[in-house]
Amino acid sequence: MNYLISFSNFKGTLSNTEACAIACEALREKGHTATALPLGDGGKGTFAFLDVDSSIQKKPYQITGAFGDPRTAQTWWRKNPSGVWQIFLESTDAIGYPPSEPEKRDPLGATSRGLGEWLLLMEKDLGTEACELFIGLGDSAISDAGRGMREALGEKRFPQWKITVLCDVDNPLCGERGSAKVFSPQKGASPEQVELIEKRNVDWAMAIKKGSGIDVSQMPRAGSAGGLAAALHVFLKGELVSGAEFVLKASRFEEILKEHDYLIVGEGKSDFQTLSGKSPWAAIQVAEKLGKKSILISGVLGEGSEKIVAPGLIAKVACGKEPDARGALRRAVRDMIITH
Repeated sequence: MNYLISFSNFKGTLSNTEACAIACEALREKGHTATALPLGDGGKGTFAFLDVDSSIQKKPYQITGAFGDPRTAQTWWRKNPSGVWQIFLESTDAIGYPPSEPEKRDPLGATSRGLGEWLLLMEKDLGTEACELFIGLGDSAISDAGRGMREALGEKRFPQWKITVLCDVDNPLCGERGSAKVFSPQKGASPEQVELIEKRNVDWAMAIKKGSGIDVSQMPRAGSAGGLAAALHVFLKGELVSGAEFVLKASRFEEILKEHDYLIVGEGKSDFQTLSGKSPWAAIQVAEKLGKKSILISGVLGEGSEKIVAPGLIAKVACGKEPDARGALRRAVRDMIITH
């Protein structure tokens, strides 16, 4: 059989590229054909598909992380057919958890300031040259709704840049499905801190509406990356789009899937958030459109994973994440072959 392997990042254990390679190797050992096409929806590994593009140039930048720690932030650069720079960056390099302390949490203190520094450094390289900038949002440690970035930028704007913001979820900034109430607890916020962050976001949204006339409080995707999406939309005119849908199109996913019999997708944890714009669900929907069978293999099947249902989704598997993530994924793939 011919499999397309399109894993997202297994946060804390395997990158999407590593996970795809492990599954492909396990399938080939059993005589199957397998193709790796790593996917993302805004977080770490979103632009892994660009690594096969020979025209890509990579540029690192030294910036300040969300906890005041020094970071190296990676960007991908290429020229479009018109000769305009296209620049891709994963904001988690600036606003995610420290690579050396992935368990660190500070929901009130973590800041998006580093992203502002990053943009200013990029402008020094570009000068007045135009560019198409694609910013991936996901895997963030922040809940500051972009205030840190705004402070770093001051009144600076980039009118010569066309900015597209790849959002990993479709949640708004405020309310029951908003950034504070849904995502801040995952970043270590206590119930009291959640209420404080929600009030802060509501006040921020009211100030934005008063100053610009734009209401981000219930805007779809504005709650992505701790509300950073809202600030990018208002202050830098960024267009908020589905990160998963963007990556599927940019990587030619549908065209490639047509040449395969099965699709295997997965992530570190599949739960209720998977249905809110994550790439495994978006990929499964494309498989449904093409009449292809799909299989979900994730580290954990969490709350709400029972709602991940599609006629062509023939299996959902939790492979486990510890202590041997590589071995666990390999065994899950092999078991899936025997069962199906």
